[in-house]
Amino acid sequence: MELNESLGFLLNISAKLIKRNLDLLLIDYNITSSQWAVLKALSLENNLSQAEIAEKTNINRATCGAIIDKLIAKQLINKSLSPTDRRSYIVSISAETNDLVNHISHLAEQTNQQALRGFSANEQKQLVAFLHSIIKNLEQS
Repeated sequence: MELNESLGFLLNISAKLIKRNLDLLLIDYNITSSQWAVLKALSLENNLSQAEIAEKTNINRATCGAIIDKLIAKQLINKSLSPTDRRSYIVSISAETNDLVNHISHLAEQTNQQALRGFSANEQKQLVAFLHSIIKNLEQS
């Protein structure tokens, strides 16, 4: 099999290019695409533990912790002791940051649209379904 026919190789290049393009659009907001993923997850479901954020964003816990610390330093999110588990912290997004997330969500959509240029709506749905199947197959391994 040629390298340019390898599924893993093609997915990896695609993911890197999507990340790079989104990072370039987010520069003006002083956040990275990884930080964006955490902010977006919290905007959809606020008051999560670090473990829950890591799971929802598919980021390992140590990296997720570093991202959370950077977002706290930027005063975009808050961390407080869990009222039910003193060993755990709850991470929350402020109303101002939620407004920021809503304001810049179009940048992520713009990146997706750029990546999917030339695909019909049906092809886009099929691609997403195929990617979900690949993820499910590999998570079960």
